[in-house]
Amino acid sequence: MNTNFPHNRKRTLYVGGFTEEVTEKVLMAAFIPFGDVVAISIPMDYETGKHRGFGFVEFDMAEDAAMAIDNMNESELFGKTIRVNFARPPKATERSQKPVWADDEWLKKYGRGGEAAGEDDAEQSLSDSKETTSTATKLPRVYLGVKIGIRYIGRIIIELRTDVTPKTAENFRCLCTGERGFGYEGSTFHRIIPKFMLQGGDFTKGDGTGGKSIYGTKFEDENFTLRHTMPGTVSMANCGSNTNGSQFFICTEKTDWLDGKHVVFGHVVEGMNIVRQVEQQGTPSGKPQMVVKIVESGEIEPEKRIAAEKAAERKATDKIPTGAENQEPRPMET
Repeated sequence: MNTNFPHNRKRTLYVGGFTEEVTEKVLMAAFIPFGDVVAISIPMDYETGKHRGFGFVEFDMAEDAAMAIDNMNESELFGKTIRVNFARPPKATERSQKPVWADDEWLKKYGRGGEAAGEDDAEQSLSDSKETTSTATKLPRVYLGVKIGIRYIGRIIIELRTDVTPKTAENFRCLCTGERGFGYEGSTFHRIIPKFMLQGGDFTKGDGTGGKSIYGTKFEDENFTLRHTMPGTVSMANCGSNTNGSQFFICTEKTDWLDGKHVVFGHVVEGMNIVRQVEQQGTPSGKPQMVVKIVESGEIEPEKRIAAEKAAERKATDKIPTGAENQEPRPMET
């Protein structure tokens, strides 16, 4: 019988570079939002009685492991940037049944000093799985820098699906950059419901009744091709058909009852841990416990895309229902 690891190659992650405060319980809390975790281990240095600054997280599903890499690699944990990649051990003997982190030779080769000494191999393993991660695409990415109260907690990075919803994605991109003279910077997440979503984008009134698009006040539903299939889905808030403006929401759970009603145009690729921190400020009524503000926003490594440019130049031919201007757009709870 072969070692268990080859079967888990795309389910077991190496997490490196964290501080002494990090425990297995902390890692569990950080990674459980992305899927079922079946094992966690932080190897100890028995000479010092402390861990070595790295550990391993094994997911039940390969897709969940890939999502965890997208969101957690180069994120902050206790104030220190961590590295998250697929773990890749040396070849094991046929009789070996030990997990990768129990192999001292592997630890010496790949885990020195809490950094990935085998980083090249880990990166190669990551590149092998591009079919399951967003790194295989060339889609634009934008960021929202978030502050809770007076504390800056980090950035949420969103990949925009200009290949499916070019007009909606371009609206969001321009509102992140502020290139039209208005946008998300300085606005708040005004509605937060735990185990549902975070809603923001009302930069004109701040109470959920305002906002505007780059095409005018409202614009039509582009399509409903993309669906609300997982946490991190980014979708347009509305107050009925063809009433999209600037308000959006980030799902914290699968919300498939919204399919066909709200236009999905992107998903969180990094900073899902920031989304979870914001979610903790929510209440059943949606009123945040503390002010959650977008203090910075913009585009990461901007690239010109023909589809997005055409969408931005397209004249608004929107069908706006009478009386929709002052209604509050919001996704419906179950």
